Amino acid sequence: MAVRDISVCISSLETDFSLLHQGAGLAAAREAHLSCCAIGIQPAPVYSDGMFVSLDIISGQMQAGEEDILRFRKNLHIHIQENLPAIELRETRAFASGIAEATSMYARYADMLVARMPEKTDTARHGEIIEGALFGGGRPVLVLPKAWKPAPLGARVLLAWDASREASRAIHDALPLLAPGAEICVTTVDAQIGWKKHGEAPGLDIAAHLARHGLRVTVRNEDSLGKPVGERLAESASNFNADLIVMGAYRHPKLAQRLMGGPSHFLIAESPLPVYLSH
Repeated sequence: MAVRDISVCISSLETDFSLLHQGAGLAAAREAHLSCCAIGIQPAPVYSDGMFVSLDIISGQMQAGEEDILRFRKNLHIHIQENLPAIELRETRAFASGIAEATSMYARYADMLVARMPEKTDTARHGEIIEGALFGGGRPVLVLPKAWKPAPLGARVLLAWDASREASRAIHDALPLLAPGAEICVTTVDAQIGWKKHGEAPGLDIAAHLARHGLRVTVRNEDSLGKPVGERLAESASNFNADLIVMGAYRHPKLAQRLMGGPSHFLIAESPLPVYLSH
């Protein structure tokens, strides 16, 4: 089944509309429908010493927040009308704490969500958009570096393989995105032999399975060399000259990933290539 419905999600905290152009390039290449979910972020009530501040202050904040949302929507409408008239625009509102939930509702009606890689401060809450689609929406997410220029994807793919349910889900979700006869590099890092782990020959079973789909597959069992797994995967992708990394997202709890890091956390923030995630 081909990719036919792509969604992009941005919030009024976003000041850069380049993600829409990246999504439009992907949709055009696949003759897919493209929609944009625009979330207007409402200010949350402010407390002082455990109590609400005065109604005048709250009213002023709400008014300022409403003006920000209206300004964001006006600029977005103008930008789409002048540059990307084929995008279907959907609009909603949410508190900042509800971005993930709002994203999840829209992500459920698309083949995949296209999102921006979070910056270190992540003031635009890109991380929450990604998590909302993955966990609440149950949909895969294609995460793009900010500077990425629309280009063909899926001809040379690094599959980050750890023999997990999430990794299996990711590559099977990604199959419609891959080019016919694509080259897949199944890459493990510090693979452990055993039937409950990577099997007797790490990467071999999934490689044979993908080859039956008409894909050209190689296997690389890498050593971490004392580096984070995500960093080694990024190096392997560069050496393979990959145009896409496919991986299962957040095999470990999200809180643990945020506190201690992990392959998903590293690649979502640091990968020089687009990363296709599924949970």
